Order: sequence, then C-alpha cells, then structure tokens
Amino acid sequence: MKFPLPIASFLSLLSPLGAHAQPAQETATIVVDVFRHGSAKTPIALPEPVGNDATEAEFYATLKRDLEICGWFTVIDPAAYIEPAETGVRPGEFRFEDWEVPGAVGLAKTGLRREGGTLRTEVWVYDVGGRKKLAAKAFSSGPEAARTLAHKAANEVIHVMTGTDGPFNTRFAFSGTFSGNKELYVVDFDGGNRTRITKNGSINIQPDWDATGSRVAFTSYMSGNPDIYVADLGKGRISRVSARPGLNTGAAWHPTSAQLAVTLSNGGNPDVHLIDPRTGAVEGQLTSGSGIDTSASWSPDGSRFAFVSERSGGAQIYIASADGSGAKRVTFEGGHNTDPAWSPDGSRIAYVSRDGRFDVFTVEVATGQVTRITQGAGDNEDPSWSPDGRFLAFSSNRTGAPHIWMATANGAHQVQLTQGKGGYTNPDWSPALPW
Repeated sequence: MKFPLPIASFLSLLSPLGAHAQPAQETATIVVDVFRHGSAKTPIALPEPVGNDATEAEFYATLKRDLEICGWFTVIDPAAYIEPAETGVRPGEFRFEDWEVPGAVGLAKTGLRREGGTLRTEVWVYDVGGRKKLAAKAFSSGPEAARTLAHKAANEVIHVMTGTDGPFNTRFAFSGTFSGNKELYVVDFDGGNRTRITKNGSINIQPDWDATGSRVAFTSYMSGNPDIYVADLGKGRISRVSARPGLNTGAAWHPTSAQLAVTLSNGGNPDVHLIDPRTGAVEGQLTSGSGIDTSASWSPDGSRFAFVSERSGGAQIYIASADGSGAKRVTFEGGHNTDPAWSPDGSRIAYVSRDGRFDVFTVEVATGQVTRITQGAGDNEDPSWSPDGRFLAFSSNRTGAPHIWMATANGAHQVQLTQGKGGYTNPDWSPALPW
C-alpha cells in the first residue's frame, strides 16, 4: 500500500542569519512505501553542506550514512549532481530542474556554520517533482558535536518523508574482544563513540539495558563464577547483585517493576527466577521442571515473558504469564531455537535457530507464523529490537570477525553498523536516549 504522507507543522526555522518561526502548511506529494521498508527505496539527493566549518566532511559522511543504512532511501551518487557546489539551501537559491537530471525524488540541503562557541546546522527538505519545500529546521550544539547534529538532521529528513523517526538517539551495549578478553562496551547506533564499561580482564556477556537507559545488567566471571552485575552508567559504578552457587545468567529487566528475571541453577536444573536488583533477593521462581529453562525476555507490558526450555526435548521458545503460569510453546520448526527477544509492539518474538549455521527468525505470537530474517551469510545471533520495532540488530560474522548488523523488521534491508576490528557480540539495543 502506498500513500502520500501528510507533513505535520513542526517547522521551527532557526537560521544562522536570524531566528524566526515558519509553519509548514504543505502536504508532501512524495510517495514512500512504508510497508515495504528496506525493499522499496526513495531516491534522494544530498549535496554537501554549505557553510564555514571544518567538520563539514565528518558531518556529511555521518548524515549520508544515516540515510543509507535506515532502508528508506537510496542516496544518489554525488558524481551525478550538476548543481554547482556551494549553491544556496533556501527556496529561490537553487533550481529544482538541476535535481531532476540525476533522478532525485527528494532533496535534502544542509548548512553548517560555526558561530563563536556554537555549531549550527540547517536542514531543508524538498519535493523535487512538486517543486516545493516540505520542511526546514535548525539545530545547534557545542563546537565538537558535528556527529550529533548530523544525526538530528538525518532524523528530520526521515521524519518529514516517512512520518516516523530514525533510531539515531540510541546505543548498543555489547561484549567486545578488543582487549583480548570479553569486556562490556557501549557504542552509538552507527558504530561510533565506543566506550568501555568493564575492565576486569574476565568474561563479561549478555548485557541488558533497563527502561531508563541508565543501567545495564550483565553476566560476568570476574569472581570465577557466572554472576549477575549491574552497571550504573551515570555513576560509573558496578555492583554484584546475584552470586549464588552455580549459574547466575541471562538478566532481563522487567519493563515496569525494575525487577530482574535471571537464570539460576543453585546446584540443580537452571530455571528462571525473579530477583530484586538492589539486594539480589529472590522474589519468585517463574519456571520449574526437569529440563533447562533460561533466557527470559519480557513482553513490552510485562504481563508475559518468553524463555528457552528443553522440556519437550531440544531447545524451543515458550511464553508464560508473568508469574510463570500457562507456559505455551511457540516454536516448532527446528530442534534448537534460542535467544528470544520480544518486539516492542508485543506481536513478534525474534529468536535464533540453528540449521547448520545460526540464523535470525521472528515468530508471530498470535498466529505462529515464522519469518526468516537471515540466510546464507555466516552465523547470525543475539537479536535485539530497536525501540520502535522497525529494526532488528544482531551479531554476524558474515564478513569475518563478528560485527553488529541491522536489518529492517522484514529482513529486506541488512547493513553492517560497526566497522574496523571485529569482536562485537551480544548486542542489546538501548531505549531512546536524550540527545
């Protein structure tokens, strides 16, 4: 289904030459196929920014990559542009005809200027065929924030042309092997600004963000046993919250109560329990039986959880009510299905199935319909949903060492997010964070 998207009046235009408000009254005539995200891409032209700042190259590269990796657009090769460099960004300062030549449907023009201690960007979005402005907005920040401004500009372009936001104000927590050990790190959505969380020279795995984006629970062997820890990122403090004999793994924050679902063995079969993340006290046992139960993932409202169980022979995905009652099997294809991740809208569960290699699938909770996301491209593991449910991130070794990859939720568009030296595993997608 295709339709022209109405453009809301979110145009507060703050130009480097002065500040004034300009409401948007137009309706976009650009047709964006939002239901074939990743497979039907709109051609967009993105000339280099006009301005006076030395960070222009970094800004432009970040903005261009943002638009390319999200799956809505094909950025037309700048070699095909005929408009002279440094042509103006505002209506009347350029010719729409110059953008019809390379086949642009949309046009995003930007300015980047440094004014004292402030870096400011303008982004103008145009409908080339309709020869009209769709939106204009400006953002400012400190002088070293060109990447952040580029992310905001990309988000504005996407919002104008699709009616939704991009994932640019999110991060990943992951386990990385860059130091020779498995330490925890966080990295921006596009792979930049990698920051190390743990420095204990041990194995640190399975990070899970809380709903506020301020804490990450994880499993660490830093004391010789797989124990549960919580890293408070704002305070720079790491606390051990579960150190019982045997397994303490797979921490998953409850979306509303801030409790943790964890897998504990206590010398017996591993089962899913509920613990208080402040004291580590067990507040309930959610699964029981003769098989292994592990890897809990909460539904978005916290009323149910998915988990992996071997109770039927072989690892399969089950769901149960929040108290553990009414467990029901939801995967039936393949004998080894693991790593469940419940989608933000509650309709699907992503998981990993092994059929020679590891691949990512999703299953509809209501119908059991299975969709294959990856195939024939190395091992793909540890799926994690974007906060809006439009994308899935996962770790893949298809290009060699593991990197964080992203796919649209239908699997049509897949792109490598992290670059350089590999070793990225267990990615967990943060909630939307403040810019």
